Amino acid sequence: MIDRLTILGGSSVYIPEFISTALTNNILINELVLLGKPGRKLDAVSAFCQRLVDKNGHVTRIIPETDPVAAVKDATYIVNHVRVGGMKARTRDEMTPPQFDMIGSDCMGAGAIVNALRTLPVVFEFAKAIEATNPKAVFINLTNPVGIIVEALHRVTSLKTVGINDLPYVYLRKIALLLGHKEEELHLNYLGLHDLGWIQDVKVGGVSRMRKLLDLVAASDDEDFDRGLIELFRVIPTRHAGLYFHRNEALQYQKSCARFRSQLLLDAEKRILRLYANPALNSVPDLTRQRNALWYEYTLAPLLQALNTKTATRMVLCVQNKGAISDLPDKSSVEVPVTVSQKGFKTGKIGLLPRFLKGFFCAVKESDRLAIEAARHSSYDHALQALAVNPFVSSVDKARAYLDRAIQKEKLDLH
Repeated sequence: MIDRLTILGGSSVYIPEFISTALTNNILINELVLLGKPGRKLDAVSAFCQRLVDKNGHVTRIIPETDPVAAVKDATYIVNHVRVGGMKARTRDEMTPPQFDMIGSDCMGAGAIVNALRTLPVVFEFAKAIEATNPKAVFINLTNPVGIIVEALHRVTSLKTVGINDLPYVYLRKIALLLGHKEEELHLNYLGLHDLGWIQDVKVGGVSRMRKLLDLVAASDDEDFDRGLIELFRVIPTRHAGLYFHRNEALQYQKSCARFRSQLLLDAEKRILRLYANPALNSVPDLTRQRNALWYEYTLAPLLQALNTKTATRMVLCVQNKGAISDLPDKSSVEVPVTVSQKGFKTGKIGLLPRFLKGFFCAVKESDRLAIEAARHSSYDHALQALAVNPFVSSVDKARAYLDRAIQKEKLDLH
């Protein structure tokens, strides 16, 4: 039983998906605190979550809260689900960079940097409240850009911070199916930065199955496997990891895109909220499930279960490097296999990066560091430097023009 779990950004219309996942996995929570802004959205989401719990006969008390200090007090786990600026801000992160010949995204490249500049000041304020009232809590970050936020909290605070991602488990399932083994039988040699993950080897019973796997991938029709890159480098990228090698094609696609993912989600949010307002609704509607929020089922629920058992569980998580990848600074955040149990987190050792990734990874991490410094010190120069060295940004002049526009649109305090 988890005595108290707090979700920052608890008015998200997708929180009921977490409730549903927790109920399915028999994760018992005494008090679930949903922190959000006062208003009908928080009221509707929290009331609907309570109806879900009541329908299933659980004792969980859903507590809507607007005071951050009250929300984080006594929580065993604090889940960061905040999207500063809402889905409209994500739309800007996706749509604006292509206007400056850069790939749009809220989790990588130029959009991620502006997202971090908008988000980190808010997260730092939450961190202060947690350090002052509940420093022993485990802080689980879902908010993008995950890698930058996790690294910032490790650099600036003493919080026990970890970030989660569903992509490693998505590929674990695909690989298990191809090899004909159970997921728990596979041992992935996985290294990455958040969303930029690469599988170097797969072992079953201590024996590598990578050669067989590469043959099976080549023969499959799964579009999530980038066969060109796999054949070239003999390792398996996740679908976002290969984006750097197709950035021109991705940019051209975005420039011709009629509607971005965030725009579709924004429209869906409005309709979902109207459904939740119906007091007779007590099951998660199909419209909510269409988001396909796999991170609850694939990572958050297993992480909560692992943290509440003596048996060690191996998961891929976003953590502080501490020598796991020897080419990167210890304070960098990385995505690597981690052993999780009641005792906490033990990061595995990966060693050297593949040579073809070293320059790319080092540039991303330097960009992340500069973005964090920009947020900490409200520094225009650091923000521009973060953009200039980022591998997804090809022109410092375009970077400056994009940053100047972002300062105006996002009301960023940079000087």
